[in-house]
Amino acid sequence: MKAITSIVAALCALALPAMADKKDKDAASVPDTTLSKAQIPAEVVNGVEFDKASLEGKVVVIEEWGVNCPPCIASLPDMAKLAKRYEKKGLMVIGLERQQGSKEEIMKLLKPARVQYPVFSGGSSGVASDGIPHACVFGADGKLIWHGHPMDKEFEDSVKDALKAIKPVASR
Repeated sequence: MKAITSIVAALCALALPAMADKKDKDAASVPDTTLSKAQIPAEVVNGVEFDKASLEGKVVVIEEWGVNCPPCIASLPDMAKLAKRYEKKGLMVIGLERQQGSKEEIMKLLKPARVQYPVFSGGSSGVASDGIPHACVFGADGKLIWHGHPMDKEFEDSVKDALKAIKPVASR
């Protein structure tokens, strides 16, 4: 029994520093880039009004996805809910379809998912990734604060943290 206790204690001693360093490693894995490096095409596929100037001072999520990517299609309803839930708190979601889908193919997927944020064909978040779906969270200052798979728990946590940092505008 004493040996087991010693082994457990040793494992805990090894794990604690690794867990403490996780945030530092996560911060180090975020490239030093800004929203200004994103390439957003001129034409919105789904007809939602969009003005790039309206992104200033908002938390922006750019999701790169594809019409032939089952995980991407599965994440569309969740992204739509997130966009709607936090819109009034200062969140703007932008979708970039990256597999050269036709407008018809894209719209066929957006309607049942209830996507009401602007979606573009092509473009780039400006952040290298291993594939799609890939989401980037930019803080209200335009700096990238997180990127990865939009179904990761850290994704929504990073959005919530970024929204907390927005300073409320005083009423006039």
